[in-house]
Amino acid sequence: MLSRRLALAAGMATLLLAACQSAPPRPSPRQIDFSNFGPIVLNAGTVDVVDAYRPVGGTHVENRSAVPPAEAVRRWATERLQAAGGPGRVRVTIRDASIVEVALPTKKGVTGYFTNDQAQRYDGRIEVEITGEVPDTGSGGFRGMTRATVTHSTTVPENISLADREATFLDITRRMTEDLNARLDAGIRKDLAPMVRR
Repeated sequence: MLSRRLALAAGMATLLLAACQSAPPRPSPRQIDFSNFGPIVLNAGTVDVVDAYRPVGGTHVENRSAVPPAEAVRRWATERLQAAGGPGRVRVTIRDASIVEVALPTKKGVTGYFTNDQAQRYDGRIEVEITGEVPDTGSGGFRGMTRATVTHSTTVPENISLADREATFLDITRRMTEDLNARLDAGIRKDLAPMVRR
């Protein structure tokens, strides 16, 4: 009877140890970099970036990313938009640059000890508006606008390490800005075409 109890206890301990072991580490996310894209040259004297984003409700964690989404948008504007001179003005307005944490239900009690549930979901969202304006100096002016909204969500397990969690935030930001880059590139060339230097 005693040996059976010892065997059962040993088996439980082995299962508990296996359940408590951390998940394999995530691969390091690629850095946020737009250097492999050529600049979009604009007939404008200035390109201004305005951060109009203000967090509202929810558990916001965007500032825990090594590169917060708003900073990634500023980096994108610096690397991709080139003012070639002239009376035109371009403004990049950040409307949203959030990553929100949502708690997920996890198993409790004995069952919870032996499972590694997905514990949080992170919902990222970036919304950017770009306006371009050339004053009318006699030959006709121009005013145009393009906008893009991108999102990305992912879940993480209960036993995720701090380093892997922070890598998750950076990965969300990178994935969103890669999508944003493609959408804004196309939008600028279409909606702000008179300001794009060929």
